[in-house]
Amino acid sequence: MTRHLVVALSLPLSVFAGAASAEDFDAEALAKPQAGETAKLDLQSIQRLGDVIGRFEVLVTWTDTTRAVPPDHYSRRVRYATNCMEGTYVLAAVGLIDRNGIGVKTMVVPPGAADPVKPEKGTEAAKWVRQVCMF
Repeated sequence: MTRHLVVALSLPLSVFAGAASAEDFDAEALAKPQAGETAKLDLQSIQRLGDVIGRFEVLVTWTDTTRAVPPDHYSRRVRYATNCMEGTYVLAAVGLIDRNGIGVKTMVVPPGAADPVKPEKGTEAAKWVRQVCMF
């Protein structure tokens, strides 16, 4: 446990490609894929909690084959909660993963700290919510 805390505190502020400043080092900014990255729904992470609520995780990884992975890049595991009755989702947590696949830091978004979002039709987020609510 202590080892992870020390590693987490020594992380550079530019955790993903294109980080401009310390303001970018927050859960909402880290949840969004940047240039060279792709977000993909982890189907095994889908869980329903009753008839209305569900949760799922999205993996954000480097997929640009034309450029090398930046040395300060971390993949992310982004957890969302969804309300199937309303068709909304909300950011719950973002975990940073190093090049060896080891989780080095998790940022939890407390309930009520982020507003639920209704994704626009045809977007990846709309597909994720639809898939989660099908179970």
